[in-house]
Amino acid sequence: MDLDLLAPRRHLAAVALLLAWVLSSPGCGGGGDAPSSSPLDTSSAASADAAAKADALDKPQPGVLVNARNAALMALASRMGPPAAWAADSVAAAASRDDPWGVAPSAALSYNPEAWLPAMADAGVTSVRGFHAAPHVDGLTPITAAGMSAVGFLQWSSGPVFALPANDLQGWHRYVTAQVRRYKGRVKYWEVWNEPPNFTADQSPASYAKVVAVAFHAAKAVDPTVQIGLAAKSNHVNWLAESIAAGAAGKFDFVTLHPYEVASLLPQGWEGQFMAIVPRVRKMLQDKDPEKAAVPLWFTEIGFSAAPPAAGGNGPQRQSDSLIKIYTMAFAQGVARTYWFDPSDSEGLTMGLTTTDGTKRPAWHALRSLTTYLGARPRYAGWTQPGNAYYGFVFTGPQGVVLSAWSRPGQSAVLALASDITVVDPRTGATTTTRDHTLTEAPAILVAPAGSAQAQQWLSEAAASSGKPFPWNGDHSAAASVQLTAGAMPEGVFMKDAPAAAVVNNIAEFNLEGTPGACFAVDPAFLPLYGTTPIRITVVLRGHGRGDPGFNLRYESDALIASADVNGLVSSSEGWFRVEGTTFHEKTWTVPNARFVGLYGYNFCLDSDGPAHSQFSIRRVTVSR
Repeated sequence: MDLDLLAPRRHLAAVALLLAWVLSSPGCGGGGDAPSSSPLDTSSAASADAAAKADALDKPQPGVLVNARNAALMALASRMGPPAAWAADSVAAAASRDDPWGVAPSAALSYNPEAWLPAMADAGVTSVRGFHAAPHVDGLTPITAAGMSAVGFLQWSSGPVFALPANDLQGWHRYVTAQVRRYKGRVKYWEVWNEPPNFTADQSPASYAKVVAVAFHAAKAVDPTVQIGLAAKSNHVNWLAESIAAGAAGKFDFVTLHPYEVASLLPQGWEGQFMAIVPRVRKMLQDKDPEKAAVPLWFTEIGFSAAPPAAGGNGPQRQSDSLIKIYTMAFAQGVARTYWFDPSDSEGLTMGLTTTDGTKRPAWHALRSLTTYLGARPRYAGWTQPGNAYYGFVFTGPQGVVLSAWSRPGQSAVLALASDITVVDPRTGATTTTRDHTLTEAPAILVAPAGSAQAQQWLSEAAASSGKPFPWNGDHSAAASVQLTAGAMPEGVFMKDAPAAAVVNNIAEFNLEGTPGACFAVDPAFLPLYGTTPIRITVVLRGHGRGDPGFNLRYESDALIASADVNGLVSSSEGWFRVEGTTFHEKTWTVPNARFVGLYGYNFCLDSDGPAHSQFSIRRVTVSR
């Protein structure tokens, strides 16, 4: 998988492997995505995790030597403790267990789970999303033998590759029935398709709704306790909404998302957009399917590249930092389960908690630190953000009260601690005891003994935040407008991949020359979480006196998915705006139908259709109610 910072291209090798499964038999296995590109995609991250090799259609051999399998299972058993300690928890009980800590293997890794399961068990992983399920191949038993639960997904077509089988619902019914019957008592949770509309030739919510409804009834007929998941790629709230409206209402028990793109923006300080994912889905469900408004929401794939910065990636340290932030904020906003892609590097990608040779990355240690100090069932108490200097999330864990915290980008925060605490470095698991700690952008896990003065302070601060929206660099919920000004801290508007502000003629500006344009996000508390709102977008900008500068204003709206581009954006009715003159002037657009949901994190773009038209600079961007 290649995480571009705007709209990542996804691993095509997984597509090829999944294609082999679909063509050969009714199958289910590790996940992968179809390309999801943006007209503003210029990130060099593509070089870090090449999407696919030319020979990706060569399917790995599914066979595993019996003695190798037995040896791996013996190793897993030794890690789980004496047989009586783990075998007593039956496969059926494990299948129904609440397992928040998960991993999602790629299609390639699902052929040989014995190779990576031991390291995942050591890290505290208790659930696996996706397993190889071809006839006469049992990719599930190694997972259940390790004491872990498994989540499957239902994906099959009798027609064109990856077409939703809306025209063969009888065949789809037979397939779902066979899969649920085959794994009855061992797999309780099934997602319908892998992150649609990816892997769907027609990309129609109406077709998906038909498939969901049939799957729901077919699965329940075999086993009434089975749970069916409504799925969507990325943070595609509109896909979920249109599918529900088209006939999926009442036909699901949980919802899954794969918000890689929103997570990729966390190093830029986009915590607020990430923290809005669950509240926004809840609001949409309340509007579209009230009886399902409280169903569990899972992130069944999410991850971050460990490719070195020299290759256009993030590096293993930043991967570790992002893992801490992702799991912390997932649990903080109410995500019931989070599955990291990938357990180990595979398919030419560097998303793994371990490398291909099994070397444990800092991200593996970070996950182990979280499972150790938050416990098997994280109990979230609330957030704390004194002085708006850092992000802090309070949990009650098995070893005391835990603060998972980090500073805002480019800043540090000195904590005034009321008593001694244990500071955990998630990248290594090393601990120190101190009463003085300075937070940086690299997250730390801070543990205060239960009953201590510091534990009581954190719990008090967490209780005070209960029910309040997360203050994304300030609370803008009552503001008449929000803005971003070059050279100043964001005030409710945030630019993706913002260049450093340059000062020209004593005025700070964002010079966009050489870029495809710019994309922006608005504080989630400023506008309704899910609803159509008229707004005004005002930009103060100037041309550079050369070329043909200009752009289209493109934004998230209430338009049907079929009317939007692949990034969920539509163009302003005013069309192309040509930037004239070299002095700053103001341009305002009236947008009557904004619905900002953050499919890829951002809400609107000034799209120059490539660098040929980006010879202009921005002084300020303002969004008004």
